[in-house]
Amino acid sequence: MAQIFVSHSKRDQDLVGFFSSAFAGTKVKAVFEEFEKILTGEITSPKVMQDIENSNAVFVILSQNVQKIPHTRDWVVWETGIAKNKDIWVFEPYSQLDSISVVTPYLRHYVIFSMTEDWFGYIRNIIESYDDSHILPTVLTGAGIGAALAEEDKVGGAFLGGIGGAIAGHVLFGKSIERPRGWDIVCSNCRSSYNAHIPQEMVFRCPVCNTHLILKE
Repeated sequence: MAQIFVSHSKRDQDLVGFFSSAFAGTKVKAVFEEFEKILTGEITSPKVMQDIENSNAVFVILSQNVQKIPHTRDWVVWETGIAKNKDIWVFEPYSQLDSISVVTPYLRHYVIFSMTEDWFGYIRNIIESYDDSHILPTVLTGAGIGAALAEEDKVGGAFLGGIGGAIAGHVLFGKSIERPRGWDIVCSNCRSSYNAHIPQEMVFRCPVCNTHLILKE
Protein backbone atom coordinates (compact mmCIF):
# COMPACT_ATOMS: atom_id res chain seq x y z
CA MET A 1 0.00 0.00 0.00
CA ALA A 2 1.32 3.43 -0.91
CA GLN A 3 1.98 5.83 1.93
CA ILE A 4 2.83 9.49 2.42
CA PHE A 5 4.75 10.79 5.41
CA VAL A 6 3.25 13.99 6.82
CA SER A 7 5.61 16.33 8.67
CA HIS A 8 3.72 18.77 10.89
CA SER A 9 3.26 20.41 14.29
CA LYS A 10 1.20 18.62 16.91
CA ARG A 11 -0.47 21.95 17.69
CA ASP A 12 -1.98 22.25 14.20
CA GLN A 13 -4.94 20.00 14.88
CA ASP A 14 -7.14 21.87 12.41
CA LEU A 15 -4.64 21.41 9.59
CA VAL A 16 -3.95 17.80 10.56
CA GLY A 17 -7.69 17.13 10.56
CA PHE A 18 -8.06 18.72 7.12
CA PHE A 19 -5.31 16.56 5.62
CA SER A 20 -6.51 13.43 7.46
CA SER A 21 -9.93 13.91 5.89
CA ALA A 22 -8.30 14.26 2.46
CA PHE A 23 -6.57 10.90 2.97
CA ALA A 24 -9.74 9.19 4.25
CA GLY A 25 -11.27 6.82 1.74
CA THR A 26 -8.17 6.72 -0.47
CA LYS A 27 -5.78 3.80 -0.91
CA VAL A 28 -2.87 5.89 0.30
CA LYS A 29 -1.86 5.71 3.95
CA ALA A 30 -0.96 8.88 5.86
CA VAL A 31 1.90 8.53 8.36
CA PHE A 32 1.87 11.21 11.07
CA GLU A 33 4.84 11.24 13.47
CA GLU A 34 5.26 13.85 16.19
CA PHE A 35 8.38 15.09 17.95
CA GLU A 36 6.68 14.78 21.34
CA LYS A 37 6.45 11.00 20.92
CA ILE A 38 10.23 10.83 20.65
CA LEU A 39 10.51 12.62 24.01
CA THR A 40 8.25 10.00 25.58
CA GLY A 41 9.99 7.09 23.86
CA GLU A 42 6.94 6.10 21.79
CA ILE A 43 8.95 6.41 18.57
CA THR A 44 12.64 6.73 17.70
CA SER A 45 14.66 8.61 15.10
CA PRO A 46 15.43 5.37 13.20
CA LYS A 47 11.68 4.62 13.13
CA VAL A 48 10.97 8.04 11.61
CA MET A 49 13.74 7.54 9.06
CA GLN A 50 12.30 4.15 8.10
CA ASP A 51 8.79 5.60 7.76
CA ILE A 52 10.14 8.29 5.42
CA GLU A 53 12.13 5.72 3.42
CA ASN A 54 9.01 3.58 3.01
CA SER A 55 6.91 6.53 1.80
CA ASN A 56 6.14 7.44 -1.79
CA ALA A 57 6.20 11.15 -0.96
CA VAL A 58 6.51 13.56 1.97
CA PHE A 59 4.04 16.31 2.83
CA VAL A 60 5.39 19.17 4.93
CA ILE A 61 2.69 21.30 6.58
CA LEU A 62 4.36 24.58 7.49
CA SER A 63 2.61 26.90 9.91
CA GLN A 64 3.20 29.53 12.56
CA ASN A 65 3.48 26.71 15.09
CA VAL A 66 6.36 25.17 13.12
CA GLN A 67 7.85 28.64 12.74
CA LYS A 68 7.81 29.65 16.41
CA ILE A 69 8.64 26.37 18.20
CA PRO A 70 12.40 25.73 17.78
CA HIS A 71 12.38 21.96 18.35
CA THR A 72 9.47 21.46 15.95
CA ARG A 73 11.11 23.66 13.31
CA ASP A 74 14.42 21.79 13.66
CA TRP A 75 12.66 18.43 13.45
CA VAL A 76 10.71 19.35 10.33
CA VAL A 77 13.89 20.57 8.62
CA TRP A 78 15.64 17.32 9.61
CA GLU A 79 12.81 15.25 8.14
CA THR A 80 12.99 17.10 4.81
CA GLY A 81 16.73 16.42 4.71
CA ILE A 82 16.12 12.71 5.20
CA ALA A 83 13.50 12.84 2.43
CA LYS A 84 15.61 14.79 -0.08
CA ASN A 85 15.33 12.05 -2.74
CA LYS A 86 11.54 11.84 -2.37
CA ASP A 87 8.76 14.00 -3.76
CA ILE A 88 8.55 16.72 -1.10
CA TRP A 89 5.38 18.82 -1.07
CA VAL A 90 5.49 21.93 1.10
CA PHE A 91 2.05 23.24 2.11
CA GLU A 92 1.51 26.70 3.62
CA PRO A 93 -1.90 28.05 4.69
CA TYR A 94 -2.89 31.20 2.80
CA SER A 95 -4.15 32.66 6.09
CA GLN A 96 -0.59 32.58 7.46
CA LEU A 97 1.13 34.01 4.41
CA ASP A 98 4.14 36.26 5.20
CA SER A 99 4.46 34.81 8.71
CA ILE A 100 6.52 31.74 7.77
CA SER A 101 10.20 31.72 6.81
CA VAL A 102 11.16 28.05 7.28
CA VAL A 103 13.36 27.00 4.34
CA THR A 104 13.16 23.61 2.63
CA PRO A 105 15.98 23.29 0.06
CA TYR A 106 14.95 19.92 -1.35
CA LEU A 107 11.27 20.46 -2.12
CA ARG A 108 9.69 19.62 -5.49
CA HIS A 109 6.27 21.24 -4.96
CA TYR A 110 5.19 24.37 -3.09
CA VAL A 111 1.48 24.81 -2.34
CA ILE A 112 -0.25 27.82 -0.80
CA PHE A 113 -3.71 26.51 0.13
CA SER A 114 -6.87 27.31 2.04
CA MET A 115 -9.11 24.92 3.92
CA THR A 116 -11.87 25.11 1.33
CA GLU A 117 -13.77 22.50 -0.62
CA ASP A 118 -11.87 23.26 -3.83
CA TRP A 119 -8.50 22.93 -2.14
CA PHE A 120 -9.67 19.75 -0.39
CA GLY A 121 -10.33 18.20 -3.79
CA TYR A 122 -7.02 19.45 -5.17
CA ILE A 123 -5.01 17.98 -2.28
CA ARG A 124 -6.98 14.73 -2.46
CA ASN A 125 -6.06 14.49 -6.14
CA ILE A 126 -2.38 14.87 -5.21
CA ILE A 127 -2.76 12.09 -2.64
CA GLU A 128 -4.55 9.72 -5.01
CA SER A 129 -1.91 10.25 -7.70
CA TYR A 130 0.42 8.18 -5.48
CA ASP A 131 -2.01 5.25 -5.30
CA ASP A 132 -0.12 2.26 -6.70
CA SER A 133 -2.75 -0.36 -5.87
CA HIS A 134 -3.65 -0.77 -9.55
CA ILE A 135 -0.14 -2.03 -10.34
CA LEU A 136 -0.26 -5.78 -10.04
CA PRO A 137 2.90 -7.86 -9.72
CA THR A 138 4.07 -10.18 -12.48
CA VAL A 139 2.90 -13.70 -11.73
CA LEU A 140 5.35 -16.59 -12.16
CA THR A 141 3.84 -20.01 -12.92
CA GLY A 142 5.23 -23.45 -13.74
CA ALA A 143 4.09 -23.01 -17.31
CA GLY A 144 5.90 -19.71 -17.75
CA ILE A 145 5.48 -16.04 -16.93
CA GLY A 146 1.98 -14.65 -16.73
CA ALA A 147 1.63 -10.89 -16.85
CA ALA A 148 -1.13 -9.57 -14.61
CA LEU A 149 -3.08 -6.75 -16.15
CA ALA A 150 -3.93 -3.60 -14.26
CA GLU A 151 -7.51 -2.44 -13.94
CA GLU A 152 -8.89 0.16 -16.36
CA ASP A 153 -7.03 3.43 -16.57
CA LYS A 154 -7.97 5.86 -13.89
CA VAL A 155 -8.42 9.44 -14.95
CA GLY A 156 -8.32 12.44 -12.66
CA GLY A 157 -7.79 16.12 -13.08
CA ALA A 158 -7.71 19.42 -11.29
CA PHE A 159 -8.04 22.97 -12.39
CA LEU A 160 -8.71 25.52 -9.66
CA GLY A 161 -9.02 29.18 -10.63
CA GLY A 162 -5.57 30.34 -11.70
CA ILE A 163 -3.99 27.00 -10.76
CA GLY A 164 -3.96 24.43 -13.50
CA GLY A 165 -2.14 21.89 -15.56
CA ALA A 166 -1.55 18.26 -14.78
CA ILE A 167 0.78 15.52 -15.90
CA ALA A 168 -0.11 11.90 -16.35
CA GLY A 169 2.03 9.50 -14.36
CA HIS A 170 2.60 6.48 -16.53
CA VAL A 171 2.86 3.11 -14.81
CA LEU A 172 3.04 -0.52 -15.90
CA PHE A 173 0.13 -1.36 -18.22
CA GLY A 174 -1.74 1.87 -17.52
CA LYS A 175 -1.81 5.32 -16.05
CA SER A 176 -2.11 6.58 -12.51
CA ILE A 177 -4.47 9.37 -11.54
CA GLU A 178 -3.20 12.63 -12.98
CA ARG A 179 -0.98 14.62 -10.61
CA PRO A 180 -1.45 18.40 -10.47
CA ARG A 181 1.63 20.03 -11.91
CA GLY A 182 1.26 23.68 -10.92
CA TRP A 183 3.66 26.21 -12.43
CA ASP A 184 7.32 25.60 -13.23
CA ILE A 185 9.35 28.03 -11.12
CA VAL A 186 13.02 29.00 -11.20
CA CYS A 187 13.90 31.44 -8.42
CA SER A 188 15.60 34.58 -9.75
CA ASN A 189 17.79 34.71 -6.65
CA CYS A 190 18.89 31.17 -5.70
CA ARG A 191 18.04 29.52 -9.07
CA SER A 192 16.19 26.73 -7.31
CA SER A 193 13.54 25.03 -9.43
CA TYR A 194 10.25 23.57 -8.20
CA ASN A 195 6.55 23.58 -9.04
CA ALA A 196 4.37 26.21 -7.37
CA HIS A 197 0.65 25.63 -6.91
CA ILE A 198 -0.60 29.19 -6.54
CA PRO A 199 -2.72 31.69 -8.51
CA GLN A 200 -1.14 33.95 -11.10
CA GLU A 201 -0.16 37.51 -10.08
CA MET A 202 0.38 36.36 -6.52
CA VAL A 203 3.44 37.49 -4.57
CA PHE A 204 4.98 34.58 -2.70
CA ARG A 205 8.25 33.69 -0.99
CA CYS A 206 10.75 31.28 -2.46
CA PRO A 207 10.63 28.38 0.04
CA VAL A 208 14.34 27.80 -0.51
CA CYS A 209 15.79 31.29 0.03
CA ASN A 210 12.81 33.44 1.15
CA THR A 211 13.14 35.88 -1.75
CA HIS A 212 9.80 37.44 -2.70
CA LEU A 213 8.64 36.45 -6.18
CA ILE A 214 5.58 37.09 -8.29
CA LEU A 215 4.01 34.62 -10.68
CA LYS A 216 3.22 36.00 -14.12
CA GLU A 217 2.27 34.04 -17.20
